[in-house]
Amino acid sequence: MIELSQARSKRLLAVHGWSGTVLGLALYVVILTGAVVVFAHEIGTWSVSGSRAEQPLAVPMDAKLRELAAQVDPEYLDDINLFHNAAGHISAFFHTHGVKEDGHPMEKGVRFTFDPVTGETLTRQEGYADEFEEPVSGLERFLVDLHVNLHAPNPIGLYLTGILGFVMLAAAVSGFLLHRHLIKDLFVAPRLSSRLLNARDRHILAGSWGLPFAFVLAFTGAFLSFAGSIGLMTISMVAFGGDQEKLIETIVGTPEGEDATPAPLANLDAMLRQAAEKSHSAPAFVSIMHYGRADARVFSFHLAGEGELQSQQHVFKGSDGSYLGPKPTLGTKPSAGDAAFTLVSVLHFGTFAGLLSRVIWFALGLAMCYVTLTGLQLWLRRREDSQLWRRLGRSVPIVGYGLPIALAASGIGYLLALPAGAVLFWTPAGFLIASGLAIILGCILRDEALLYRLYRGLLGASLLALPVLRWLTGGTGWGPLMANGNDIVVLLDLALATGGIGYLYLSIARRPAPQWGADKRPVAAE
Repeated sequence: MIELSQARSKRLLAVHGWSGTVLGLALYVVILTGAVVVFAHEIGTWSVSGSRAEQPLAVPMDAKLRELAAQVDPEYLDDINLFHNAAGHISAFFHTHGVKEDGHPMEKGVRFTFDPVTGETLTRQEGYADEFEEPVSGLERFLVDLHVNLHAPNPIGLYLTGILGFVMLAAAVSGFLLHRHLIKDLFVAPRLSSRLLNARDRHILAGSWGLPFAFVLAFTGAFLSFAGSIGLMTISMVAFGGDQEKLIETIVGTPEGEDATPAPLANLDAMLRQAAEKSHSAPAFVSIMHYGRADARVFSFHLAGEGELQSQQHVFKGSDGSYLGPKPTLGTKPSAGDAAFTLVSVLHFGTFAGLLSRVIWFALGLAMCYVTLTGLQLWLRRREDSQLWRRLGRSVPIVGYGLPIALAASGIGYLLALPAGAVLFWTPAGFLIASGLAIILGCILRDEALLYRLYRGLLGASLLALPVLRWLTGGTGWGPLMANGNDIVVLLDLALATGGIGYLYLSIARRPAPQWGADKRPVAAE
């Protein structure tokens, strides 16, 4: 039991309520999109009906890389990045460090995309890195950007999501202190005598179980938002007296002496196999520095393997393929700071136990969405005598249902536009059109019961349309998908169809809408 004076309890209640109310709906957007982005890679694979290879960068590609290197200007051999898209196609970006007309530094070069199975070159694009289009990963990229920076310009978007992380942290801390009987609240039985009491008990129950997750999510999210945009600048000012070069040397390491003597790259496949054995996972990203020179270096980045928490990076000498050792994310040698930094990302995205941990993170994310929305409704119930607060109350169902409808609509827009290659326009357009429709319906319809039924019907129809459209637009059937190891596409089809049918049922079932003004008894929100 947490003992607090009455005055302190009132202050904490004000902090808890206002931190959730002022930015509560924006916080809901970040939490829900974060829950979805936990499966961003799987959604990307689903959107293109499966990946060409289960581990694209584990296939032999040494010969293909040499073939492509012979087709580019020698200045673009300075650096090569190898990565794969949602369809499992490998991209090889040969580039150098350029400067755009506006003065901003940006990598410039040639990017090839090729099939890892057949080796066929699919696309060739030349220019600056931010000018390249990747329609295949359009849906995945849209969802990730919505969560990370709300599609606002950098670094403004990162500042916004970082602030929302601190808001969530304030709500979590104050909520923890306000739970006078925390253990008891974990097992509270929602009362049925009053709809308001029932909603309050459900809010407390979900919030109590979600408190540890809320702490982790809020802290790690705020850290990831501010670490790059503000954190490094602050460290350079405090620890290095503003010397950014010294900071970079400490984090990345002192650059080695250059040796431009021509030397062919050793067998890349052998180096990556060795890195995979050390990491217990296939490469997720490969970087080659100074291709074709005696000072060439190969960096192989790997996500955490089975039963491990930390990602790994291994370095090889390019000219002879000798192993130079692991490369920490921060610093030049393994340290507690590097381990903590890596752990922050792992905990935020729930990747520490494979698919199981991400399913749990997704479920906890949805629970926090429920806590956010019910907390808003309970707070507004206590202020329903004010016309301003009543108007704000209408925004809760608009955003609460409008956001998932819009997210599903972005997928619909993507699938419809994929055959025409216009996904970069219609994916955000589908999101905006559905958002506008949800807002218009919320402003026009005064019957709350009808509004909720309509929202549920739209959400159900949108979710059900996704697997149907995937198949109708040329998607692969379940049999070939399972035969090729793309079971996740089938699982997502089933999950979307089940969710769609469930919401369609709720839309026609005779369930009363949560009319918070119906019960006039003064019941505290917490």
